[in-house]
Amino acid sequence: MAKQNPESVQWDLEQILPIEQFDEVYAQIEADIPKYIEWQTKLTPDMPEQDFKQYIGWSNDLSAKIARLYDRVSLWESTDGKAGEPALLKSRAQDLGVKLSEVARPISMWLKGKDVDGMQMLDDANAERLFAAVEGQTYSLTYSRKMAKHTLSLESESIITHKDTTGVGVLTDLREAIETDFEFTAEINGKKQVFKTNSELMRHVYAPEAATREAAYRALYVPYEAQKEKFFKIYQAVVKDWVYEAKLRGYESSISMRNAANHIPDGAIETLLQVCEEESVLFQDFFRWKKDQLGLDKLRRFDIYAPVGESQQEYRYNEAVDLTLKSFTEFSPEFAAKARMIVDQKHVDSHPSPTKRGGAFCSFVTPDIHPYVFLNYTGKARDVSTLAHELGHGVHFMYASHLPISSVVANLPLAETASTFGEMLLFENMLAGISDVDERKAMIAEKVADSYATICRQTYFVKFEIEAHKAIPGGAGVPELDRLWLETLHSQFGDAVEVDDVFKHEWAYIPHIVHTPFYCYAYSFGELLSLSLYARYKQEGKPFVAKIEAVLAAGASRDPHEVLMEVGVDMTSADFWRGGFAIIKDWVEELKK
Repeated sequence: MAKQNPESVQWDLEQILPIEQFDEVYAQIEADIPKYIEWQTKLTPDMPEQDFKQYIGWSNDLSAKIARLYDRVSLWESTDGKAGEPALLKSRAQDLGVKLSEVARPISMWLKGKDVDGMQMLDDANAERLFAAVEGQTYSLTYSRKMAKHTLSLESESIITHKDTTGVGVLTDLREAIETDFEFTAEINGKKQVFKTNSELMRHVYAPEAATREAAYRALYVPYEAQKEKFFKIYQAVVKDWVYEAKLRGYESSISMRNAANHIPDGAIETLLQVCEEESVLFQDFFRWKKDQLGLDKLRRFDIYAPVGESQQEYRYNEAVDLTLKSFTEFSPEFAAKARMIVDQKHVDSHPSPTKRGGAFCSFVTPDIHPYVFLNYTGKARDVSTLAHELGHGVHFMYASHLPISSVVANLPLAETASTFGEMLLFENMLAGISDVDERKAMIAEKVADSYATICRQTYFVKFEIEAHKAIPGGAGVPELDRLWLETLHSQFGDAVEVDDVFKHEWAYIPHIVHTPFYCYAYSFGELLSLSLYARYKQEGKPFVAKIEAVLAAGASRDPHEVLMEVGVDMTSADFWRGGFAIIKDWVEELKK
């Protein structure tokens, strides 16, 4: 693919799997699938621990193979969404994954203590004995058994797997395909421009000129409004499917199913959302201050990311890498060295292109392959922050790479720890180098706006989802969702921000609510957790570094509540969540001064 920017770097996916070996590895996995039947005859409650460890090792190796196969083509598709070959290969890999899960399911059910034909039921005592023998997976196996009450029959689980792959999964892929074809036309500085990606368009919502910001937002929502009926049908299907499955599995609510998957009690998330809603007045206060700074009679929704001051500094990509690594090094040389490996091994895809999807992410393949970072870098300060965030995810994975493949990726309570912590390290490092009052004010104002986007905005995404998951099964359509969305905007902004009617289309633009319902509280959770940990780090200094690294190294191998309690964090406490806002309050107070 031709480079879209002189500094642009593309990742080397051949390190995952040379594409010419796709069919060979596919055939190897197909040949391994029947071996699950053989293992069914060997797995018994009284079996030796060593034999059980052998099965787990074999299963992990097979999981690594399918991960390499699928991620190789999935990552390729994310940068070349208009090509047919990666999509076709991805579909083949998905189908193979379904076959794999089908034949593995009886053993999975057996491990949970379910009755499986031809297998002697695994009792609690022997389950505890066998699970304890598998280093790094004891917790995940035990938790899975604990949640077995939400597991359906063998036949029902098989139907759900097929349904997810050939039904909802196809719809979410279709949504991405529709978006890939979007173009955005906006008048910027008196000149009509066509943008091939929303990443390139969205940089203008941070422009100093009010007319430019408004033009960018209005251009953004034009194709979403035009395709909203299609996007609604996709979202309607996702919601109905999610609600039905949650009820089928015996969860109290839609969000409860996500909470269980994230290893978080419902009460902790209810407390988090309540505190974030209460603290939204902090951001409303900030927006009133910003209105005065910008000399406006009223701050509009178009203006919430407007820069305060004239600073519009751009950062070359290599500059961004150097700034990020310098910030990481001052915290921990090992933390920085892991990030450097990701960059040096060509595991970053940096700049936007016409065939590339929007956004940013970090993808984990197997413990012995360094993570891959996907960006749409445009040179703004927040792009540097995004780089630090995604590299932080990669570093987190590498700290836990000593664990088995099923335990490497941290459960949600810990998943955003290193990423948002990395952003804080970068911010403090950059801020320390600024003595000019106006530059410092501009930078802090931008950081508070980013914190709004990460905490308050994401919280209200989830609040919208909770209502949508009640309304859609009851027959709600596009007008009702438009109304619900505007209500959430008015609730989070109060009288501090004026909301134009064009923003009623915004819900159709949010991919997370379709691809991973209720995921967005992960950002609020992670930001507030990292702010609290960062405050502790500033108080205790270098001795606290080892504690942070121990949290990262835990991956998903331990109960996240216990891991956090060891560093003084109680996720069920409202006072803890309120404490996470302390640094933001300090920033706002400094701005007022």
